[in-house]
Amino acid sequence: MADTATFDEFVTVRSRHLLRIAYLLSGDHILAEDLLQTALAKSWSAWKRIQGDPEPYVRRVLVNTYNSWWRRRWHGERPTETLPEHAGPSPHSAVDERDQLWRALDRLPRQQRVVLVLRYFEDLTEAEIARTMDISAGAVKAYASRGLATLRLDPSLRALPQPDDAPVGNERLVAVRRRITQRRRNRLSAAAAACLVVIAAVSGYAVAPGPDRGDVAGLPELYRGHRIVARLQADFSQRTAEVVWTPGSTDLTLFADCATGLLPAEVELSVNGNYVTTIACGTRLEFATARPLTDRTAAAWNVRVGQHARITLTAVGAAVSADRSGDGGGVMAVAVAERLPFEQYPLPSRPARLEPLPGPDSVPGRARVDGPEAGVTTLKWQGALTFRARAQTPGSLLVSINGIPVEKFEWWDYEQNPQAVLSFGKDDAQRLGLDLDSGATVVITVEPEHMTGDWWLTAALPGK
Repeated sequence: MADTATFDEFVTVRSRHLLRIAYLLSGDHILAEDLLQTALAKSWSAWKRIQGDPEPYVRRVLVNTYNSWWRRRWHGERPTETLPEHAGPSPHSAVDERDQLWRALDRLPRQQRVVLVLRYFEDLTEAEIARTMDISAGAVKAYASRGLATLRLDPSLRALPQPDDAPVGNERLVAVRRRITQRRRNRLSAAAAACLVVIAAVSGYAVAPGPDRGDVAGLPELYRGHRIVARLQADFSQRTAEVVWTPGSTDLTLFADCATGLLPAEVELSVNGNYVTTIACGTRLEFATARPLTDRTAAAWNVRVGQHARITLTAVGAAVSADRSGDGGGVMAVAVAERLPFEQYPLPSRPARLEPLPGPDSVPGRARVDGPEAGVTTLKWQGALTFRARAQTPGSLLVSINGIPVEKFEWWDYEQNPQAVLSFGKDDAQRLGLDLDSGATVVITVEPEHMTGDWWLTAALPGK
């Protein structure tokens, strides 16, 4: 059994080694120190019950803490009175060759990264990794195989950086002790709150849960052809909330939404202080609308690979003021996602039998193109077009007007979800350099990519 006296020695002697694991998992020096101190503070409460070497137990707590942070998509710092944390190399030097390995690891799915860190940097056996992560040995082999296959194709790998200027053992011990004290205070506060709930129940008052408006944490890690790299959710009562992350690519999409019981309400989305769009709120978070960044907008919004970027959500509208009292239960959220090449996106298994694809409604004046092969149709331009598309399998449809690409519809599963819709107007045509006069014939070309089943696309004139 580990006694109390060994805790200080363990933190002083072994925590630097554990910091290396935390850094390889998080890819950030400051976040790694925060992760390690949190894991050590959690381990303290069970220290007297640990049998034998405490390091496997602490390592498991560290991995579980990392997984829980990832699931919540929380990447901020946990508050403490004084943290003797010293920043590592500046994130602005992230393009340095020394950072390439952890960047490659950071691009891997979470479970693959954890397995590779424990296997090749900690030299744990498959059985030890399985116990640490609470998964089967077969799953460990699968994650390791997939992760290594991805890394072998990564041309950017260089030497692993070392966080040499992290806090020394004694400084870290002081910080961990403060966290232990804070955790005790938090438990007392939670116990007091529980007593108030019991008193309220005994007194005959109902304690009802708040409204369920949805949760950004419910989005899967891989979502609509992207890997989510940062998430933020906040109540309207905060008025403004921010998330900061370090882009690994400028091929990004923002999935933002808001929800409230007091409509109407809106949320303004900005990137690095630059206004992007205003989101109209519904009654529940759906994240149905994607706002992609292009090379032009990334440059305009000062979004650069390897440099911190900041997304701000600001709640506005009459419902927001009412929500200050908590009546509306309003929430706003955003997920930052990096696009994955189609070949690297893990598609679901193909069903043994594909369900027939429902056809579009037959409406006069609506042109239709069917797959699986590429197709062409024509219409007379009357100032706008509405495209609708649906597919039986994963893949994409590239839509062009008079040879100029205007949209790419994409699907990532076999669910045949409701049709994709795009409204294409005069301003859109001018932005793409299409000089279209009323009554002019437009040639619409549809080119499928990666499609292995049926698809259709319709183009309708205004009012059709």
